[in-house]
Amino acid sequence: MARQKGIIKLTGKIGDLSFYKSKDGYLAREKGGVDGDRIKKDPAFARTRENGSEFGLAATSGKTLRDAFRPLMMRAADNRITSRLTRLMSDIRKLDTTSDRGQRSVGVAIQNQPAKDLLKGFNFNNRSMLNAILYRPIALDTSTGEITIEDLVPVNHIAAPPNSTHVSFTAAWGNVNFADG
Repeated sequence: MARQKGIIKLTGKIGDLSFYKSKDGYLAREKGGVDGDRIKKDPAFARTRENGSEFGLAATSGKTLRDAFRPLMMRAADNRITSRLTRLMSDIRKLDTTSDRGQRSVGVAIQNQPAKDLLKGFNFNNRSMLNAILYRPIALDTSTGEITIEDLVPVNHIAAPPNSTHVSFTAAWGNVNFADG
């Protein structure tokens, strides 16, 4: 991507150039690629269609997870959560060894422990990692949803700002069905 520098910031199209504003600033790109109808029908693009289908399934799974925890994410998610979660869901989807290529999904893969392990420890906010603040292990009882922090001594186990007097935790637990959304 080309970055725009200077006083005049452009958005829109000029010829084959597109100018737009993103979280990374003002950017420009040149039109390119193959015609969409050719990708949809040409046998030479079968692998491209498979990849697109699997990317879509991974993105949908990421949205399912975000929707499940949306009330908590309103105050705690960073602005790259969607892309980070889609990348993670793509990695999980690759662990679906039973479905055909182009049909592999998170809903099938998440049934296996290695896929669950990839999801474990995911932080919705990369700017505030829990393990950088809390120095005690967290345990989850999956049958009740109870979260425990054993032997917590706040003065020793929490990296608190100077002169702070209180701490509070907000936690959530969910059973997300990626197969049915």
